[in-house]
Amino acid sequence: MLKRFLCVVGLVGALSTPAYAAEQFYECDLNAKRSLGWVSEKMGFIFDGKGGVKVVDGIILHFLEKPIAAKARKNGDNLRITWNIPAATDRVGQKIPSMGYIATLNTKSMAVSVVAKPISFPQRFSGKGTCKIRKNLRWVPRS
Repeated sequence: MLKRFLCVVGLVGALSTPAYAAEQFYECDLNAKRSLGWVSEKMGFIFDGKGGVKVVDGIILHFLEKPIAAKARKNGDNLRITWNIPAATDRVGQKIPSMGYIATLNTKSMAVSVVAKPISFPQRFSGKGTCKIRKNLRWVPRS
């Protein structure tokens, strides 16, 4: 009886696990020439295999110095990944209270689009590109 219960629990857990539950690193190249520096040309999404995701790019490393936690939601083949960079400063020294980001990654075509929007400001910056899955994750930061 206990064996059957554990098998059912394991099966339900396996069926309810999101498609991005496996530990994966998506390395993305974006055309972000018109983003005024707010969308990096290189970006990475780190899925830890436990439902967590981190994002890393040049902007995050500049302001926060390490990958940051993000939220991910799956809708069909698309992953919608959101994160914020608090207290950024633009190139003329103006303080931006928070910069909100939304990335949409199609896991089938590997196409990605990223939109950055300063909270409480009308501007939007964007980039589009493609991603590839990196197999070797030994170098990915674990903190």
